[in-house]
Amino acid sequence: MLKKSSLYVLVLLIFCIGESCQQESLAPASDDSAYFPLQIGDYWIYQVTQDTYSSINPIAERVYQVQEKISSSYNQNGQLFFLMEESIKKTAQADWQLTAIRTVYKNLTEAVSLDNNVPVVKLVFPIAPTTSWNTNLYNSNPDTLLRYEDQYRSFSLGKLNFDNTVSVIGANDSTLVNLEKYRRVYARNIGLVYRENVSLVYCQSSADCVGKGIIESGTKQKWELVASNRLP
Repeated sequence: MLKKSSLYVLVLLIFCIGESCQQESLAPASDDSAYFPLQIGDYWIYQVTQDTYSSINPIAERVYQVQEKISSSYNQNGQLFFLMEESIKKTAQADWQLTAIRTVYKNLTEAVSLDNNVPVVKLVFPIAPTTSWNTNLYNSNPDTLLRYEDQYRSFSLGKLNFDNTVSVIGANDSTLVNLEKYRRVYARNIGLVYRENVSLVYCQSSADCVGKGIIESGTKQKWELVASNRLP
């Protein structure tokens, strides 16, 4: 039979183990949705550079700014939705012009944006290198797979440095005929900091240009974050 002192030590040991396990189970999991922050008043301003290629015209370059700002929110069936206003500034001296209002939301498993009332899955949670998803899961557009890359990597844009980012990669195909590229970079607690879309068609009209990377038509577009209330 255990002595009273020994029994007390045994009970104390069991209690401590139980308490340790409980504390471990209650420890908060990493909130991957912090890469897609949503709060009324949040705004992001991007410098946009767009090159348009044509076989009959010189390269047309446009440089302008886009602002995305969360103006309000509403609750529906337990889900919190946010209204995001998108505005454009064509020159440094111009005023912001409202171009679109879309709805965005996130939950424990995904972040979704309704672009022109078409739901697009931007991110899925949890974030992992092996995770991929169909960004057009909730609409009738062709299936388009996205995946994660470079999780927890640092990323620099000019004078801005982000210590904790994750990249979302889509089409990244280069052939003798065309080039397709899709990339988004999200910083934790800041949101989207960089976006790139490339869609080019290479010259096929003669044997002299085939395979030489001569662009016949298409566009290159880059968004780079320059200001946000979420920047440190």
